[in-house]
Amino acid sequence: MKIVAGTQKPVPDVALLRALRNAHCWADAIKSGTALKRLASDMNRTERYLARIIALSGLSPKIQAAIIDGSQPNGLTVRRLLKTNLPLDWGEQERLLGFEG
Repeated sequence: MKIVAGTQKPVPDVALLRALRNAHCWADAIKSGTALKRLASDMNRTERYLARIIALSGLSPKIQAAIIDGSQPNGLTVRRLLKTNLPLDWGEQERLLGFEG
């Protein structure tokens, strides 16, 4: 549980930033022809984990910008993103993750 009082200055979440960075790096490696199995071996991770992180590269630009500047909604964590079945539609992603309004 997290108690939030008053106005908060946006603070980027290091874990979210790392996940987003890895998502783009690993997606670029796959696009360049590196096999997922090879990439997973090189990163000492499972293919399933890499695939779940790589999916974050498809987050809407609005969500990615909020993660970078730290203005994402409270409760948006890597764990939540990985547990959520993210739709491909950016508007749906934004509604699902609390970016409405």
